[in-house]
Parts: sequence; structure tokens; C-alpha cells
Amino acid sequence: MSHHGGHHHQHGHDHHGSMAAHDHANPVDANRSHFDEQAATYDSRHGKLLERLTAELRSRLDFIGVDWDDEDEDKGGNGGNGNSAEPKDAQAQAENNKKKKQVRLLDYACGTGMMSRALAPYVTRCVGIDLSENMVAEYNASARNQGLAPDEMHAVVGDLADADRPDVLPGPEFRDFDLVAVGGGFHHFADPELAAVRLVERLRPGGVLLIWDFKPHGHSEGRGRGRGGEDEGDGEGDGGFLGPARHTIVHHGFTEERIRAIYEKAGAGTNLKIAELGAGFLFGNGHDVVDKEKARRSVFLARGEKAA
Repeated sequence: MSHHGGHHHQHGHDHHGSMAAHDHANPVDANRSHFDEQAATYDSRHGKLLERLTAELRSRLDFIGVDWDDEDEDKGGNGGNGNSAEPKDAQAQAENNKKKKQVRLLDYACGTGMMSRALAPYVTRCVGIDLSENMVAEYNASARNQGLAPDEMHAVVGDLADADRPDVLPGPEFRDFDLVAVGGGFHHFADPELAAVRLVERLRPGGVLLIWDFKPHGHSEGRGRGRGGEDEGDGEGDGGFLGPARHTIVHHGFTEERIRAIYEKAGAGTNLKIAELGAGFLFGNGHDVVDKEKARRSVFLARGEKAA
């Protein structure tokens, strides 16, 4: 996920305003420039992390609670036996989808598209939005490489959380989504509360807002520590906690109380559920130079529905 992906990841970008705690007066520009630079090598550098997050998401389809498109072998507790990768014939899958109900995903702060690729087998259309032109280009190149047409998976440049521009991307193709997902992006947003409000506006009634992000430092339950580092080498991680990305971080994790408040204020508090994905996600701690010190972060997954 750009942070994209979460980590970054794709992800994440600051969205508006200046933060006194930051060296950069404009976090949006800081995010855009950083992720523009990281786009071309993002997936290759964070492969293990992206694979793990994809598996975690696919194992929780019931928790996410969308009326998924694919109810056959691809849907299972672990994403299916051997089918957890992209559909073997993407074009055949796409043709099949056109005959079925529509399940539309908005992947916000999409980065290279980790969230879209993870959930693509279960939806009929993925729409990505990101601040970074280069991340959007990588997202679209990846979709083309999978044989997917723009009406199946496509991203555009945009900032839905600009306080001065509430009318960004007004077209019907950017509204009434069944699922809006943000993978590792919220800790980059200057105003997460505003971002959530704007994203819920893009949901259909009953649609789901899905977020994964970090718990605050020190909120880990300790699981995964000392376990030989399955994610070693992922460095700044999806969220870019290390090195050049640290100046794009606005929030160093979210408590469950704050996430609940964000969902409630945004109008997506119906059937709100929050789960911990685990504490073994390796990211830099955002303060030290690369490889000097690393921290295993607890990652949560939250979902709530817009009132029907």
C-alpha cells in the first residue's frame, strides 16, 4: 500500500494544513515529493511486508463485512487454497465480473495499489486516488500488467481531504462506493477527522470504511518480539517511519478511542469493529537513521458502516 500500502506505503499522504510539530509547513507537499521519489522501487523494497498485509486482509473478509462479489473458492478463511494471488486469468475474471453484481472499491492514498490488489478478486472495480503522480502511474502500470482495463482498476491524482476544496473529483464514478479503504495512510493525514468525513461522503448508504494503521508506540502487546524478524529489511515500511519518510508522519499511531471517535464523527460508526492484526510488523521508529534502531509496530484494522 503505498504507505502506502501502507505503509506505506502507498500511502499516505498528508492532506492539508501546516503542522507546528513539523519542519515542513505543508505536509501535503512533503508527502507528495517523498512518495513521488519512492514510487518506482516501493513494491520491490517492501515485498515481504506487502505480502503479509495482503494475507492478513484476505483472511478477514468476513470481518470487513462487504457483500463481496466472489463467493466461490477465492473466498475462504485464508483467501483460498492457492488462489490468494491475482486471478490466474485476469481478463476472464473481468469478463465474468461484468455479468455479476457490482462491488466498487475506493482505495484512498492508494500508492502502488496494495489494498486494491489484495481485494481485487472480491470486487468488480477498484478506483485509486493518491496525492503522488508517480504512485498513481505505478498503480496504473500494475493494473495494465495484470490485463485489467481502466474500468476495472484505475487511479487518479487527487486530495479529498483539502479543507479548502470540498468539491474535488465530483463525478459519479467517485461516489457511492461499497467499500472505501485506506491502508496505512491515516498517520500521514494532517486532519484525519476531516479525511474520514470526506471519505464517508463517498460511500453508498451501508457502505464500509476500512482502515489499517498503527497503534501508538508502546501499545503493542509484545507478541512477535524476538521472532527472527520475518519482515526484516522492510525498513521504512509501508508508512515510511524511517529515514527520508519520517518528515511525512503527522500522527505516530492511533488509540482505539480516537479511531472510534473518528468513525463516529464521520458517520461510519454503525457496526464498528476494531481488530489487531499483530505486533510483529517491522517499521523504523521515525526518529533514528536507517538500521540504527527498529521498532515492531502493532497494526489495527477498523471497519464501520455508513448509516443506511
